[in-house]
Amino acid sequence: MPLREGIADDPRWWIPLTADAAVKLRLYGEHRIDPACLLGVLARPRFEAWTGVTFGPMQSVEWLNLWLSCVFETGLCAISVERSAIDAGLIEPMFEKATTAVPGDRELAYLTWRAVGHTSSGGRIMEVGVIGHGDSGADLATRVAGEVRVWSERHRNREVWFEIPASAAGSTDPALCRFFLDRPHRPITVGWR
Repeated sequence: MPLREGIADDPRWWIPLTADAAVKLRLYGEHRIDPACLLGVLARPRFEAWTGVTFGPMQSVEWLNLWLSCVFETGLCAISVERSAIDAGLIEPMFEKATTAVPGDRELAYLTWRAVGHTSSGGRIMEVGVIGHGDSGADLATRVAGEVRVWSERHRNREVWFEIPASAAGSTDPALCRFFLDRPHRPITVGWR
């Protein structure tokens, strides 16, 4: 349990994306998003972008999520979904009760997937897609889908490394696949080699 009122305050909070809170977005301390601007975002114009990037059974999306967290200034957020929102067609999450999303000021793009085939042992092969909502949801979904493809084509089979830098100063260089994350208590560098 996170400590309260001190150095280990929990910097997370949930905001509703639907009036009944059947879909909620987790924000973190670094987010400067007005929750009122995202309430009802799933009812705004919708855009789908399919990536061609696939995952087989037992393949984890964790390194893809890390890449998206690093390349988008707003980072990656979790979305909590109740079954009623899926049944109503409001959202198509990647997993049964959750997915990940890149928030914007008045738009949101989240990850989804669809079955595109089967392995020789009968397991499903899933293609990653991105669904965007909001006035600029198509642009954001297109950007997220592009980064999913960049990760798959250039970094998927590379080793991820982490480093705690000696100084509190560092630099991000996406061309070198190096990201400096300036955290409140201790920065960290993440990269792919």
